[in-house]
Amino acid sequence: MESLLVVALATVASAWTYSPNTSYSATISVDASQKYQTMIGGGCSGAFGIACQQFGSVGLSPAKQELVTQILYDENIGGLSIVRNDIGSTPSTTPGDVNSILPVCPPTPDGPFDYKWDGNDTCQLQLTQTALKYNPNIYVYADAWSAPGCMKTVGTEDNGGFICGVRGSTNCSGDWRKAYADYLVQYVRFYEEEGIEVSLLGAYNEPDFNPITYASMESDGYQAKDFLEVLYPIAKAAFPNISIACCDATGARQERNILYELEQAGGADLYDIATWHNYQSNPERPFNSGGKPNLQTEWADGTGKWNAYWDVTGQLAEGFQWALYMHNAFVNSDTSGYTHWWCAQNTTGDNALIRLEYDSYYVSGRLWAFASYFRFARPGSVRIEASSNVENVYVSAYVNTNGTVAIPVINAAHFPYQTTINLNGIKASTATAYLTDNEHNVTMMGQTQIGSTFQVTVEPRSMKTFFLS
Repeated sequence: MESLLVVALATVASAWTYSPNTSYSATISVDASQKYQTMIGGGCSGAFGIACQQFGSVGLSPAKQELVTQILYDENIGGLSIVRNDIGSTPSTTPGDVNSILPVCPPTPDGPFDYKWDGNDTCQLQLTQTALKYNPNIYVYADAWSAPGCMKTVGTEDNGGFICGVRGSTNCSGDWRKAYADYLVQYVRFYEEEGIEVSLLGAYNEPDFNPITYASMESDGYQAKDFLEVLYPIAKAAFPNISIACCDATGARQERNILYELEQAGGADLYDIATWHNYQSNPERPFNSGGKPNLQTEWADGTGKWNAYWDVTGQLAEGFQWALYMHNAFVNSDTSGYTHWWCAQNTTGDNALIRLEYDSYYVSGRLWAFASYFRFARPGSVRIEASSNVENVYVSAYVNTNGTVAIPVINAAHFPYQTTINLNGIKASTATAYLTDNEHNVTMMGQTQIGSTFQVTVEPRSMKTFFLS
């Protein structure tokens, strides 16, 4: 039955026909003199023990464990560069949770603090180490869903609650802010001892949302200021190059609210990167972060069945839709990177870029949307001005540190566009085209010699990245 449905959907998707005698044209202008944000990259997570599925807990063989990670992080395949790790708060080994480095909470904020490192971090260390084999410039984001229970008003890692010591906190044995800051920094120190640099440190995950059933902690911007004023100097003293995040809200609008309150409270200088999720609201304008970078750090469909398509049903999880989500974030909100929820999961649902089925794996069209950007706009690239003169052709452009240029173009129409690309301030002699659609996964389609102007075809319902060198 399912195979018949797939055939039917594919037939519908290919039913659009247009007269071959009609020419649809577009003009794209790229101007390297106008610069915007510096890019960090694309990524995913192995939080809540899902990384263990990627490394054999459900039957994936060692060879395929390596291959799946390579598909995600190799610069010439998936092109990802961000790993988002969960700083665990569970005091004992519990399936689906991440072990705390403080298995026994002390009776008071004065300690003693007996930190334990198991050299595994619920398989997140292995994910990070393996990703580094295929991309030596991995950007590690270490983020906590909750403080240990003893440091919170509710006394447990679940059920929300506040860090003891921030305004509005009650039912506390003392001010636990410094203890929590030290806890986060100790996690970074353990990774440093493994030879891995943590680039970004976060104390919150969706603090505007209390799921009750798993590790969580609440905060508004004023309470975030109360904690960040303790964390920021402690973390910077221990690791001068580390960046501090705020605050992984459930949506772009919710993040703006937290940042506004944080600024009102006098905490605008207590974070380095604004971090947000795309669940409840979309990015529509630049963030109110005072010019600091912003990073989308978690999103997935989360409700649907596994969907590997590029563009068949038009649903939320398809690769073509994700290409547009990322375009809107990069162009409308100057977002520096985009992180999917899980990397690889043994599932029939839609939370991962790669579906595992024991010793088999299936790659989604979403990963090829990431690759169409991040194989070519590498970490450290700078977005430059790019515009299209037609509504359903979307374009952005990026200059890499070595001078090469990536121009991803999305054609949302059901017909091809004959497209003229005009370049200003770009010195390149060759353009190589890479096509992603229902039949191609970032497939090289040819090269052409270029000057300040060149002509290309952009196929219907596709993403075509032009790499200029």
